[in-house]
Amino acid sequence: MDRLFNSHWFVKIIAFFIALMLFTFVNLDNINNQPGVLPNISTKTYMLDEVPLNVYYDEENYSIVDQTETVQVTLTGSQAAITGFQIRMAEHEVFIDVREREEGNHTLRVEHRGFPNDVTVRIVPENARVVLQEKQTVSLPVTVEVMNEDEIEEGYSVGTPIVTPVNIAITASRDSIAEIAQAKAYVDVSGADASVEDTVPIKLYDRNGNELSLEVEPSIVEVRVPITSPNKVVPIKITRDGQLANGLSLDSLEVEPREVTIYGPSEVIAEIDVLEGIILDLSAIEDGETIELELPLPEGVEHVEPESIQVTPTISEEVEREFEDVSIEVVGAESGTRVALPSEEEWSLSIIAKGAERRLESLSVDDIQVFIDVSQLSEGEQDAEIQINGPNDFIFQLSESTVPVIITGTD
Repeated sequence: MDRLFNSHWFVKIIAFFIALMLFTFVNLDNINNQPGVLPNISTKTYMLDEVPLNVYYDEENYSIVDQTETVQVTLTGSQAAITGFQIRMAEHEVFIDVREREEGNHTLRVEHRGFPNDVTVRIVPENARVVLQEKQTVSLPVTVEVMNEDEIEEGYSVGTPIVTPVNIAITASRDSIAEIAQAKAYVDVSGADASVEDTVPIKLYDRNGNELSLEVEPSIVEVRVPITSPNKVVPIKITRDGQLANGLSLDSLEVEPREVTIYGPSEVIAEIDVLEGIILDLSAIEDGETIELELPLPEGVEHVEPESIQVTPTISEEVEREFEDVSIEVVGAESGTRVALPSEEEWSLSIIAKGAERRLESLSVDDIQVFIDVSQLSEGEQDAEIQINGPNDFIFQLSESTVPVIITGTD
């Protein structure tokens, strides 16, 4: 053995084989390309099914309406090359590039990159198809879909939704735009007892109710759904305060609106039949000048709509008209009580009405009630105050302010 190691040729042979083994190990992937060094290693085939086909195109101006979606890729190479690819699975792709193409139907050879250089790449189909259409932008109104309306608080109602912006812009191909039936925004109002405000996404649908995925601007909108409490429409009553200048009379009073809507709990608004407490100061009005009167808020009422009314007075010169022999009524007498006048007195008197001439012409005795209220008077002879009820447009003067009466019980 020592003689072998001391042999010059033996050492050379051993060194040669060691070098050959190292060379083979390092260059295993390329062994098929080294003829004469070692015998050829058998080839291997590896197939990739349904590889997505990437399409590079002018996305700003065009849309893809149809394309070859996937291809089959077959790799052929040495055992080492294929095994190395399977292990590393380096990033790779198959693609076509139509960035320089315009609208139309295009068929191009499929390209590839990222596969090992020492394998053969075969792609089926070799050519791929893509259809480009120029993009268009259209405006479409947004429809708000209110969900669970029947689940709001009892007595409340849902108003008309308000959406901002009203319209959205959709950018897509002609064919895609033709499919659009509506743009919707959904708002859930379940359990609501006040207006609902929300920011919601836009959803596009075709005529069959299928959702479409297209470019929308803006993609979200702001929606306000009014939720109103129980309400009731009631007339208004204006109370006049103060006086016009001497010699003037209120001919007419134009009021807009004459009815308002009150909002609040059902038990509160049920008790209100007219909205009172609206004061018009006669000393502060002028002929034909429209003034605004704020509406009072009765106790328990949440709000009144509108919050004010417009009043326009017509003022004319004051004239007088006399009504004679107007009968006096007796009110407030208890059952069994008799009210009489002294023998020389009469149950009538004269009245002077002052107001606008046009309105005085239509005034009749039937519009006037003259009466005495004896509900607070005791038995015996005493003076009863004469009172008068009549239209607010007039000032009334009585020929007498009191009348003597005799109050007795039943015999």
